[in-house]
Amino acid sequence: MNPEQWERLKGLFSEALSRPADVRDSFVGKACGRDHELRAEVLRLLAAHERAGSYLSNPAVAVQSNAGESPDEVSSPAASLTPCLDTGTIVEDKFLVVGLIARGGMGEVYLAEDTLLNRTVAIKILTSPSSADETSRRRLIREAQSAARLDHPNICAIYEVVEKPSRSFIVMQLVEGETLSARIQRGPLALGEVLDIAVQVATALAVAHGKGIVHRDIKPQNIMLTPGGLVKVLDFGLAKLTQSAGADSPTDTLTQAGTIVGTVAYMSPEQAEGKAVDARSDIFSFGSVLYEMLTGRRAFNGDSKISMMAAILREEPEPIGRIFESVPQELERTILRCLRKNPGRRFQHIDDVKIALEEVYEETANRAQPSLQSAASMSPKNRWPIATLVLSILLVITASAAVRVLFVRPQLPDFRQLTFNREILRTSRFASDGRTIIYSAAWSHLGLKLYRSNVDGTDQRVLDVPAAALLAVSRLGEVAIISSGSSTLARFPLSGGAPRELLKNVIGADWSPDGTQLAVVRIVNGKYRLEFPVGKPLYETAGWFDSVRISPQGDAIAFMDHPIHTDDRGSVALVDLKGGKRALTQEWNGEEGLAWSTDGKEVWFTATDTEDWHRDLYAVTRSGKQRLVLRSPGSMRLEDIASNGSVLLRRDERRWEALVGQVGGEPRLLSWLQLQLLIAKSVSRDGKYAVISDMEKYGVYLTKLDGSPSVLLGGGTACGISPDNRWVASIQPRDLTKVLLLPTGAGETKVVTAPRFHYDDATWVSDGRKLVVHASESDRPLRYWIQDVDSGAPRPITPEGWNGSFVTVNHADYVCASDGAGSVRLFPVDGGKPKEVTGISQTDRVIGGSPRADVLYLTADLRSLPLKIFKLNLSTGQRQSFFEVLPTDATEVISIFPPIFAADDKRYVYTQFRLKSVLYLATGLE
Repeated sequence: MNPEQWERLKGLFSEALSRPADVRDSFVGKACGRDHELRAEVLRLLAAHERAGSYLSNPAVAVQSNAGESPDEVSSPAASLTPCLDTGTIVEDKFLVVGLIARGGMGEVYLAEDTLLNRTVAIKILTSPSSADETSRRRLIREAQSAARLDHPNICAIYEVVEKPSRSFIVMQLVEGETLSARIQRGPLALGEVLDIAVQVATALAVAHGKGIVHRDIKPQNIMLTPGGLVKVLDFGLAKLTQSAGADSPTDTLTQAGTIVGTVAYMSPEQAEGKAVDARSDIFSFGSVLYEMLTGRRAFNGDSKISMMAAILREEPEPIGRIFESVPQELERTILRCLRKNPGRRFQHIDDVKIALEEVYEETANRAQPSLQSAASMSPKNRWPIATLVLSILLVITASAAVRVLFVRPQLPDFRQLTFNREILRTSRFASDGRTIIYSAAWSHLGLKLYRSNVDGTDQRVLDVPAAALLAVSRLGEVAIISSGSSTLARFPLSGGAPRELLKNVIGADWSPDGTQLAVVRIVNGKYRLEFPVGKPLYETAGWFDSVRISPQGDAIAFMDHPIHTDDRGSVALVDLKGGKRALTQEWNGEEGLAWSTDGKEVWFTATDTEDWHRDLYAVTRSGKQRLVLRSPGSMRLEDIASNGSVLLRRDERRWEALVGQVGGEPRLLSWLQLQLLIAKSVSRDGKYAVISDMEKYGVYLTKLDGSPSVLLGGGTACGISPDNRWVASIQPRDLTKVLLLPTGAGETKVVTAPRFHYDDATWVSDGRKLVVHASESDRPLRYWIQDVDSGAPRPITPEGWNGSFVTVNHADYVCASDGAGSVRLFPVDGGKPKEVTGISQTDRVIGGSPRADVLYLTADLRSLPLKIFKLNLSTGQRQSFFEVLPTDATEVISIFPPIFAADDKRYVYTQFRLKSVLYLATGLE
């Protein structure tokens, strides 16, 4: 966009803001005329301004953020009351300032729109007179340098740093939510909430300390709680780079010996005395934050900064057990050890603190008590602040959206968070009393366990049953389970005893209303069969179905029906025990979870459509009349409905992360974009670039593997990068009839297409002039083809129905494909007789080849962690272990996608999938 266009955009945006909100759209339409691109840009900026409404509706000087300091912080002079930047200002030709959101002594933070990448960001800038202060300027830059070294979801990301003679600033991730300080002021935190926050903060500090960075200002104001449950550590403006950061790291010359910096209430004794500090100082500050989360009081108090420092140096905090008797002793010991005056007597490493906290997590057996106070002395309103829980269940992504969450009914329902651990929840069901909940869950890839809990957080325990997944709970106190890793149905009494096996090849079940019989879903001769009672077929399909539930009257069975085996689209279906099967809804995409209403007149379910990937809660009558129960931008799944009308909901937080690794080295995140669904799709042959695909918004990004910022190339699903790094192939999700070639530099997008073709994937061959495409012609099955990027019809490489991957082996290009019956062959892309491959088992998957040797890379089990990679020598048929791809977090990472190798056989990119779940109790839904 040239300067003239910028000025026009800025002028229209500012003029539109000066007009009433209800006439802005019409004003923009008239002002822009036929310039539809300009109109769209102005409206997008107005929408961003609207999303930021809750920020801008508060006086900026009253907002506490990472812009500045709290009243008891030691820092630089106060800022001017006049903002440095006006709304509508263009910064660096791409950041359009929407408004001021926070101010502190060192600087101001502005909300801005990155018009190049179409995202909302925060800009932190030094204020006058500090802009002339070289120490303040260098401290700001040091903050960017420190945080930029820390690529982790629990640390606020830095996007860009700009140094100018007149002014320096950093562009950072806009973190939505509330500070931990604000959360503490609203009342005591539940034990599970404290532990969840603490473990995430400890994780962030472990990453920083591992890079040789000491934060030096850990306090509740610098810890942000996002609506989705993610904790972010902010403000590395006082961070210190220690010697362990590496010989090439900048030394800490901004703080002279004897200088006191930081926030007094959370300083370590050595910090308060102006002595040299190391990572153990952060551990002390972290202990102070833990103490305050549990008690609602600061560990050290005083009437002035001097008296507060004296308390830190000489006094001990009041024992937590005197304030709340129910605090776990091990947790109190952990906090007190963090708060030792002598650094040598504290925990020496934050990793040890994290382990201690995680052990408390496990010992509390997923306890969800409202707070550490007696539950009897607290009102339901105080135990479960509605605003916090609504934010958590709905994954609100902006502060203004939180105010305007739209439900079908004017009266908001109540939500209560029941689980706090980082477990992966599976099936959850109410017992007949409506207050007891049975659920199955697992820690990452570890085995499933069965849990029992009450809705008020009491009587929570692990059931003494072998690893199993829950299917259903009967009114007589029995649960139907299937053993983990098998399909054997068993029944297990909640009162105790051993499971009794009933039937094999079962994948779903539900109890009859009287608790005496089971409806089961079995696989028989490759088909899904519904039986009720067991042995009596009611429905059979070559597709698949799940979520089988019997009506309260026992006269009908509802389920999610998927008539096409390879398609996720499905509908809510009903089998009337007297009148056969019929569909109740149209086909949905991403539908999950189903339960009958208490009166049996409606079937409730969670689903989404192809335009919006967030599930909402719906209800449909037996006659097919449908209504919306709850609108949510979050990812919800309906688990169960109790006889008293309470609803059990599960929220899954999913995240795909792109990483780069090297054989024998540590992996590093490429997902600096802070998006939720990033997949590494390709690596350049020279190992310098990676192509990342955003599967949520369908964006194609190019990033250097040296850690440089990513560049948005265009839309679609990314495929491969050309050998000369000039083009990236992309396929549009809504138009599979062509492949787009996106230029990585200057140039226009090219189109590759063919009549009657639908493309699934595309890869560049070594000469850079042709693509290997996975595509179907008309309604024929998929196969591999070779197609010139400039002209010519596709030529088939493999027979129809053969599936596999493109590989380069010993300087030649092949498609390694299998017929599904055990035959694996290498098909030369330039034609010729295919070669049979031996030494590959049915469970092996070919993930690549060595460009310099007769070697294929295999993985044997995609479900295992770590992911084991093998080499197969094509000449001898022998295989050997190569290396293992490790998860970066064993508590949340549940799977790893196969790595994609560069030509040097050492560097690779890959994707890991994170998942954690939270269970909620909802009342007041109608």
